[in-house]
Amino acid sequence: MAVIVLRSVKGSPLTIAEADANFNNLNTEVGTKLDTTSYTAADVLTKIKTVDGVGSGLDADLLDGLSSATANTVSTIVARDASGNFSAGTITASLVGNVTGNVTGNITGTISGNATNVSGVVAIGNGGTGATSDSAARTALGLGTIATQAASNVTITGGSISGITDIAIADGGTGASTAVQARTNLGLVLGSDVQPFSNNLTAIASVTTHGFFVKDSAGTALSRSIAASGSITVTNGDGVSGNPTITLSSTPEVSAILKTGTNGSGDIGQSGNRFAVIYGTSTSAQYADLAEKYLADAEYAVGTVIMVGGDAEVTASTWGSRAIGVVSANPAYIMNDDLEGGTAIALKGRVPVRVIGAIRKGDRIIASAGGLASAGIAHSSVDVIGIALESNSDMSEKLVECVIL
Repeated sequence: MAVIVLRSVKGSPLTIAEADANFNNLNTEVGTKLDTTSYTAADVLTKIKTVDGVGSGLDADLLDGLSSATANTVSTIVARDASGNFSAGTITASLVGNVTGNVTGNITGTISGNATNVSGVVAIGNGGTGATSDSAARTALGLGTIATQAASNVTITGGSISGITDIAIADGGTGASTAVQARTNLGLVLGSDVQPFSNNLTAIASVTTHGFFVKDSAGTALSRSIAASGSITVTNGDGVSGNPTITLSSTPEVSAILKTGTNGSGDIGQSGNRFAVIYGTSTSAQYADLAEKYLADAEYAVGTVIMVGGDAEVTASTWGSRAIGVVSANPAYIMNDDLEGGTAIALKGRVPVRVIGAIRKGDRIIASAGGLASAGIAHSSVDVIGIALESNSDMSEKLVECVIL
């Protein structure tokens, strides 16, 4: 509104500047007014639709004092954008009818009715099943083909269950995921808590008689007992009343004594606990001489010719001496064998003899110096020890098989 300066008291006229200002203000005021020709019905309607109403006080962009907006702007009237869409923060309403299109954001409140026209897949993370069919939904949710059932109305036939937590013993399980641990948890450890299955034990359980259990070549369990025999007494042979006792007779009666082991090993009796008299019709030995132990004044080699003399009982022979025998290698029969430190001297039989000089089979042998023997001279008056059983032309010392006379 233009401001016009007036005088209320006569005699006080306006100044030129005040008058000029009044005319300027009037011109400005009149210039902003519309002509009466512009105030037709059509012109007013056009102004309301398209013009901000300059000079009319009207603003066609405002509705109930609010501007329109397609963005999510506070205190604005909702308007669609060029694509026909609009944005809003929270829509609060009671919606009745169908919703066509995409819903992005949170829905707070109660949704009643059936969503029969939902297309697409609602992810599991968004509260859906991630599938469009019941079988695919069970697969997506890890339910396989199982349906929802009451706890007392579930029957599982065939198939297998895997990937579950071990079922506690109190809930009817074993508390384990392996057979070994299950047996441990249930106190059924094989070989410790329970006996492992054995065909032998099963066979033994079928035997009704008492005694010792054995299995024959066919695998059949049998009961046996220890029985007495000649010169052997058995007490409690079936073991029922205690341990079996086997007693040997002090005077056993046997038809023969047979030995085991290698040839030439094993003794009858002991050197310090001898039998008294051994009765028999004949004896047999592997070796071939009869020997007796004598105390010698030195240790002599096998085959050395021995005579009485020296610092002990016997010593090595001299030339032409009266010899009693030669040192034996393996006596067939030895007399006076408990003589401590004694030397076995072959008195009779076949033995190797230390001979010096050539000798022929059948030659007589006589004592020589140093415990040696040599071939005797025919019709010699020197005592003959024995007869050579083999020939040897070697002039040096050697062992010659001879028979001692």
